[in-house]
Amino acid sequence: MKLLSPIRIGNMEVRNRVVSTAHSAYVDFFQPGCDGERYMAYQERRAEGGCGMIIMTAMHVHPTSPNSSHFFYDADDMAPKYQRISRRVHERGAKLIQQLFHFGMQGKSDHRQDFEPIWSFSGGITSAGEATHAMTDEEVEEVIDAFARAAKVATSNGVDGVELHGTHGYLIQQSFSPWGNQRTDRWGQELYFVKTLAERVRAAIGPDKVLGFRISADDFIQPDDGGLGHARLCDIAGEVIRTGHFDYLNHSEGAGGVHYARAIASYRYPFGEYLPLTRGLREAVGGLVPMIGVGKIPTPDLAERALQEGDCDLVGMTRAQIADPDLVKKLQEGQAHRIRLCTGANQGCIDRTGAFPITCIQNPEVGEERRFQALAAAVVQPKKVLVVGGGPAGIKAAEIAARRGHAVTLVEAGQHLGGRLRLVEPMGAASNLMAAVSWIEQELSLLKVRIETGLMVDEAFVRDMAPDAIIMATGARPVSSLELSSDGSVPVLSSDDAAAGMFEGQRFDMAGTRAVIVDRRANYESGMVIHEVARRGCQVTVVTPFATFGANTGMTHLVWYQRELPKLGTRFLTGSVPVRVGNGQVVVMQGLTGEELAIDCDFMVACVHPRPATDLREMLSRHAPVKAVGDVVAPRSALEAFREGDRAGRTV
Repeated sequence: MKLLSPIRIGNMEVRNRVVSTAHSAYVDFFQPGCDGERYMAYQERRAEGGCGMIIMTAMHVHPTSPNSSHFFYDADDMAPKYQRISRRVHERGAKLIQQLFHFGMQGKSDHRQDFEPIWSFSGGITSAGEATHAMTDEEVEEVIDAFARAAKVATSNGVDGVELHGTHGYLIQQSFSPWGNQRTDRWGQELYFVKTLAERVRAAIGPDKVLGFRISADDFIQPDDGGLGHARLCDIAGEVIRTGHFDYLNHSEGAGGVHYARAIASYRYPFGEYLPLTRGLREAVGGLVPMIGVGKIPTPDLAERALQEGDCDLVGMTRAQIADPDLVKKLQEGQAHRIRLCTGANQGCIDRTGAFPITCIQNPEVGEERRFQALAAAVVQPKKVLVVGGGPAGIKAAEIAARRGHAVTLVEAGQHLGGRLRLVEPMGAASNLMAAVSWIEQELSLLKVRIETGLMVDEAFVRDMAPDAIIMATGARPVSSLELSSDGSVPVLSSDDAAAGMFEGQRFDMAGTRAVIVDRRANYESGMVIHEVARRGCQVTVVTPFATFGANTGMTHLVWYQRELPKLGTRFLTGSVPVRVGNGQVVVMQGLTGEELAIDCDFMVACVHPRPATDLREMLSRHAPVKAVGDVVAPRSALEAFREGDRAGRTV
């Protein structure tokens, strides 16, 4: 398998062609005074699982670069941290690269100590609407020297090389993009900045360390708006690599902002969508350096095909290794069928960056490697464990408890495992989320967990089993009430029934109907329901008290909804609440003005949180200690449910 074969990058040999590309994980690693242990353990775990090359979270090289939740490094603080992470990753057999960048014309200056202005090439306006400072000649030189110093700090303390981040709309991409650079001096020449930067960084790190370059395969910006497009970016890539300073080429897509929704695509987009663009870049550099292919490559089969067909020489499988850090090890051991595939949910990774530390919807170990490893120790005295409920929390609890050596029985009242997550099955691309359930089902079989479906747990069952411990994962029941004054002329469906197209137990055709969807959650689940109802031909009006639609939905999904829902005729009334129902109309009050609007509709949908199903708690607690997990504790999403189930399985 070519994916598992070694490859030479500059003077460095990498054990295989699997790469974890730079991504925003635990940026406090660069915060002076932070020990960096969380990030080190996270990357060490991926190295332990077999990853060939790890490209670290981008490091800001200059005080004018960091934005909110980011930090500017201190050389004396970073030296020992680099030494420790390099040693740990190298001991696990992987190579380590530090990505370097400068935000340039991005964000706002509010978070800076003295509100120092944002630096740019031409004094443009950021996407946040703030004017920037056009760097002087001396300031451009200062930034270049900062890149060189940062590269030296990394490579002189054990890191194998550095990568210059020339995509996602940051300073390097700005330097050669018409939208970011309209200077008329030497720095206005298209590649003068990049070539000068490459020369200085190479001189700083010496000939034996690796130097990589990352470029957008397509910037997603029209020429009239200052974009370059794929063909011109290929030309630029070729010219940059022909300087002779670089050892590999990496890529992404877009110019930051909303483009992340395509560059780090959710399950709504095809696998390997950008591999044709990867091939274009590879051909442009003419084999002078290895090419890393990226862009939603979650399966080893797709990665292998990309290598065999000549799209690239290495494969970025970043989210794939967030979901399963043992991806490479399982391939090597002939256990490919046991790889936990990335679902493309994005809820735990990219959609959390900038505000919260990343995790993974189906791998709660992410970011908790040290703590969860300690909790995973085999039990001294195995217990007989009863798990009641087969939704995400219950199946995860059963998996982890069985993995630790307990004798586990899992009981589910329905005919199938998966709980309310099964509602995504008819939702097109969203059905990819069920891969998380399928994987655990497979593991439960291999772990010899006893599974009983279609069975209601009663006291006789619990008495006969006599468990030592009980995990209650009975979930929550959908709500079909909005507690409004109503004459009953407009029926109210739960969001579960609306998603399934059901009314009073019967399937119905929504085409040509009119619905008011009251969204009090503004989360992923609401977005799915709203889209599903609109997709079925219903004229939808969304009424939400939040200032914006999807206020609790991550960026990569929200961008898609904002583009697609209007195409389906969906109307949004934000900052609004329904006040009464009568004569086939819903009266909505718009919060800021107090103005009332009457909307004709055939039915309403209650996108509200379900109610915990706690009926069994008292009975179960009479027979063994009970630990409650998932929606029965507090109805949230599958991400929290899987995590709580994992924790229960580790501590039972």
